[in-house]
Amino acid sequence: MKTTLSHLLLLIFLSATSALAQEIIPISGTGTNMQTAPVQEVGTNSIPAVTPQLQPVIKPKAPSAGTSGIALLGSFNGASGGKYSVSGRTLRLPTTAVTAHPADDWRRNLDFGMSQTRGNSETLRYSLGLDAVKDREIDLFRFRGKGSYGESDGVKDTENALAGFRYERLLTQKLYALGNIEWMSDTIADLNYRITGILSPGVRLIHSKTMILNMELGAGYINENKGGNQNGYTVGRAAATVERIINEHVLVWCTGEYLPKIADPDIFFVNAEAGLASFITRDLSLNICYQERYDSAPVEGIKNSDTIFSTALSLSF
Repeated sequence: MKTTLSHLLLLIFLSATSALAQEIIPISGTGTNMQTAPVQEVGTNSIPAVTPQLQPVIKPKAPSAGTSGIALLGSFNGASGGKYSVSGRTLRLPTTAVTAHPADDWRRNLDFGMSQTRGNSETLRYSLGLDAVKDREIDLFRFRGKGSYGESDGVKDTENALAGFRYERLLTQKLYALGNIEWMSDTIADLNYRITGILSPGVRLIHSKTMILNMELGAGYINENKGGNQNGYTVGRAAATVERIINEHVLVWCTGEYLPKIADPDIFFVNAEAGLASFITRDLSLNICYQERYDSAPVEGIKNSDTIFSTALSLSF
């Protein structure tokens, strides 16, 4: 009796223990996988979840390109040189609704300089120049003209004029071809006229966003009337151009060309120029320029070289 009762109590205890175990840790049918019992949420004492508020992202204001100076990125536009070089390449300024130009539009620069003194000496100097450039990335058209006049104590000591046309064609990323024709006159040097025609290839040695360096080597023909004598002869030509943007307001440049007579290298011409342009506004700059013109065979009684130092205001339109 006692044994049967003990077995019955043991059976009830094992059954209760098994049921309690299945409530806490249910066992799957295979008897190998165990699942964690779900956690009951406390309805009255639980802390409500806080949803974080997203802060608005404030983007920094983009700096303005400004209304003056040179845009350094992409400043030198086109095939070869720069605005004041032999090739007359045009600088790409920051665009605005007022001054923006299509890529193939004409760009013009009007230069005007004047100086006058009174007192122990009386002098008068003035100059006027106009450049018109059409730059279409792979080719360029340029017309230019300029003239200077000066008096010292009532006596004329400066009177010259120049007009020219230049065409360039970009052949590769480094090479280009050019044709140039130029007419000039200088009364003080007894030069009635000099017409120079040039055909030449060129190479871009450096062509970065802030600097260019070009070299040209070719040949041409000169026809001139100097001292009442007319001459025509073939010449060679070697030229170089370097331009550098110092900062967003200042550009410096230097150009030079050497033209020797093929039949007699002792007769030659050298033209050199160095200058600085300081931009007052995006379309107005102050230009300071030094020029040297050398003729190895001038008219008798005339000096070989003419030196010109000038300042002028340049207006782009």
